[in-house]
Amino acid sequence: MKKIIVIVVLILLLEALGYIVFTNLRSDTIDPVSAQDIARDFINENLLQPGVTAEVGEVIEENGLYKMLISLPDGSSVNSYISKDGQLFFPEAMNIAEVKEQIANSLENNNINNENSMELKTEILSEGTGDVIVKAGDSVTVDYTGVLEDGTQFDSSIGRAPFSFNVGAGQVIQGWDQGLIGMNVGEERKLTIPSDMAYGPSGAGSIPPNATLIFTIKLISIE
Repeated sequence: MKKIIVIVVLILLLEALGYIVFTNLRSDTIDPVSAQDIARDFINENLLQPGVTAEVGEVIEENGLYKMLISLPDGSSVNSYISKDGQLFFPEAMNIAEVKEQIANSLENNNINNENSMELKTEILSEGTGDVIVKAGDSVTVDYTGVLEDGTQFDSSIGRAPFSFNVGAGQVIQGWDQGLIGMNVGEERKLTIPSDMAYGPSGAGSIPPNATLIFTIKLISIE
């Protein structure tokens, strides 16, 4: 009888402190594993899209209740409590509809980013000569022209002095440091460089944010 009174008092206290109660009364007393299952099922069925799941942390007993941290797939987290008769509590500030929409939008944006992400692509336009190939640490001299995906040219060494740099030293964008590896003198390559290997969300000069860059590069010398 005292145990029942304590649980009822705790429930009333949690409600007073601003927690929403989701009743799931059971005739038996649940164990920590069942508490995790209840929390996981509620989140997955009410907040998440099919195939997306939340992580339920370790169950801790606190004042006669089970407490656990639920990590949502958008990177946020929330504490939940479950009484040993199966009542689930979330903070009142947690608006289920708003959280559901926020997670859906976050997942959609992640999917878009994943779809837009790509790997560095290299295409040999003309073969070079000689057995010496570019490796990290080499000093190289090249002629190049850079354009955006729509063909807009933003830079070129043609008509001015060729460009020299040390490969792998961070003197150029990552796409160049990786894309020139294996070239030999006289070879001409086309590099299609994703934004995360170029100037990313900040852009640079006439290069807009998140731009994929296309370079035609001819290797003049290796030192």
